[in-house]
Amino acid sequence: MSRTVGKAQRLNLLREELRRRPRSVVELARKHGTSRRTIERDLLTLAEHMGEQVMRDEQARWFIPNRTPGLNEVEALAVYSATRLLLHTGVGERHYRTALEKLAQQVPEPARAGLLKGVDRLAPTPEDRVLDQVAQAWFQRRVLKCNYLSASSGKASTRELEVYFYEINRRNLEPYVLAFDRTQRQRVLVFKLARMSDVRLLDVGYEIPADFDPAAKLDNAFGIVVGDEVQIDLHVPEHVARRMAEGGDRNLRLGRSLPGARREVHVIGTLDDKGRPLELLPWLLSWGDAIEVMSPPEVRAQVAESLQRTLAAYAEGS
Repeated sequence: MSRTVGKAQRLNLLREELRRRPRSVVELARKHGTSRRTIERDLLTLAEHMGEQVMRDEQARWFIPNRTPGLNEVEALAVYSATRLLLHTGVGERHYRTALEKLAQQVPEPARAGLLKGVDRLAPTPEDRVLDQVAQAWFQRRVLKCNYLSASSGKASTRELEVYFYEINRRNLEPYVLAFDRTQRQRVLVFKLARMSDVRLLDVGYEIPADFDPAAKLDNAFGIVVGDEVQIDLHVPEHVARRMAEGGDRNLRLGRSLPGARREVHVIGTLDDKGRPLELLPWLLSWGDAIEVMSPPEVRAQVAESLQRTLAAYAEGS
């Protein structure tokens, strides 16, 4: 790469970065692997030869004013809320962080500063390459090959996946994909990115079926597990029922009142391919003795068995 090309690319990167957030000369020099003097010359070039309005704030950080259309307060709060949720995923991949910085620029202070501090706390991880490859697979419609670790067997197997949909699980904020498994199951399944390794793109394309509807797959899921729908009926104290309903969860419906200040609660979820309520069970157990599972009998039995194992573990340790 020639020095001219290198400088041109650096100037473009600087321009985009300074539009996203203020940076000091020291920070810029460290990030771009060059000297402070070089950055100072670049800032001068941006202002005098490229027509950018390069400004400095009260903390001696340089920035280019954001030219994006303004949002009203509710719109800004919506963007802020969405960005906060993305921060909670903990993904630190560099393009992911850049996207969050761009979103942060859409909202006014003090929300912007809080979001940018959150971005600064994100750290790169070995899983970043998985996210990068999955993004390319989905948008380029290329088959993704990976080793996938089964949650039930604990064994890894080679999979070739056609990624149809990317989703953040609303229960644990972890990323998953709905993908057609070309190698083993020959159907659309859910795959967790954290269980993928040795990912690479194949020079094989695919088309997402025109009738594929991710909402139809996921609407009844308690989280992300795709499978047979199940309704779980609970008896809970009235105050617990109110707490359960506070979030407006679409999978939860309050039923009739019961004697003793109790109420029926109905929860919709899905069973995995082995008939297990994998996502519902931890949620049910999290309520402890505040709830009683009434039906279906097999779910009631699984909850009781789990509680019995817990009691046995505590008895052994006493």
